[in-house]
Amino acid sequence: MSDRDRLIEAFTTGALVRPSPDHMAFIDVIRGVAHACGVTVPLNDHVRSITAHLNGADHIILLLADGLGIESVDAMPRGSWIRQHTLRSIHAPFPSTTTSAVTSIATAQYPATHAVTGWWVHVPSLQAPATVFAHDRATDGTSLDRLGVTVRDLCPAEPMLPLMTRSAALVLPADIVESPFTCYMAGTAERIGYGRLTEAAQIIARRIMEADGPTFTYWYTSSPDREAHEHGATGAASRDASDRLDRVLERLNGELAELGRTYRIIGTADHGHLQMQPHLELEEDDPLLDDLTAPPAGDMRVQFWHVSRGRESSFAAGFRQRFGRWFVLLTAAEFEELGLLGADPWSTPTRDRVGQFVSISMGTAALRFAGLRGQAGYRRMRSGHSGLSPAEMLVPLIIAGETPAPAFDA
Repeated sequence: MSDRDRLIEAFTTGALVRPSPDHMAFIDVIRGVAHACGVTVPLNDHVRSITAHLNGADHIILLLADGLGIESVDAMPRGSWIRQHTLRSIHAPFPSTTTSAVTSIATAQYPATHAVTGWWVHVPSLQAPATVFAHDRATDGTSLDRLGVTVRDLCPAEPMLPLMTRSAALVLPADIVESPFTCYMAGTAERIGYGRLTEAAQIIARRIMEADGPTFTYWYTSSPDREAHEHGATGAASRDASDRLDRVLERLNGELAELGRTYRIIGTADHGHLQMQPHLELEEDDPLLDDLTAPPAGDMRVQFWHVSRGRESSFAAGFRQRFGRWFVLLTAAEFEELGLLGADPWSTPTRDRVGQFVSISMGTAALRFAGLRGQAGYRRMRSGHSGLSPAEMLVPLIIAGETPAPAFDA
């Protein structure tokens, strides 16, 4: 059986999730929000359904709860606020990782178009992967600014927040509020940093209370992703993080209701989590690298390989011999034909970043090039993401608030 057929069989059995325009997805939610805020975006039935929920809301709050997969929601008490207001599961973007998802929020585009295809993206001018959020060369931490690579080189798609017809703001952890990526995403929108979740909720409530017109607020929290990586997705620390978010959301919803304003809280996640085993590594002196023009990019459970001309057969045979037990290896043409990066056509930057081959984990295994910074943290991780398992790809759609919106059409 070919690797492509192995992947198709996994989709058929439900072992893996195949992104499909027939199923509501993360990008539909983002486009629905964008459309409600006056941005021109492609429309389909899913997008229109989201927009219908936001009609009449003077204040729209988009929450991204990093790592809060549907499995985490299902594990919460039945009476929890998040579980009560979760309408259904939707598909996360693929790769199911934060950089790809947040760039979709920034641009209202699929990864196929916006070209941020993982935690590390291949930069052709450097022949090396770059860490998008850190804005550095992944192999040695050198600032991309020093190397002549701008944030727009990494993120070529136009941001959509500056196109909104209502006052927009980003409420983010204080340590990322001034990052190059955040500045790119925000454009002219206000950026507000916070420390604790309760502080973020207070900022949002005060912003709406003092507003003299319609607003959009994007709220990002790194929990429960941070706790899941360190302690595992089913560990007590992750459950406690989800419970804290639940209590803050319930309180915020109550405070907003008392203001007498029309508002909508719409929440989702960039991905869920999967307990990873085994942790595989490609050492810096591995012979497989002799077939490459650059170190692999992508993420822990999906990798993009740039192979020297004429070495394709050698690389494919070597990879499958070493890692075929855990990963499928697709050609770029097979990967594109399957439409896993989204329903829209690939952009030129996406095509350049994918390379000649793509490897995707078929189970719980992760694979990382040891020459990238952060090796010790990778080895400690108990849970991860970026693959196609249901645990990673199914995330909640949370909607609450006071508007005359119609009942949800599933």
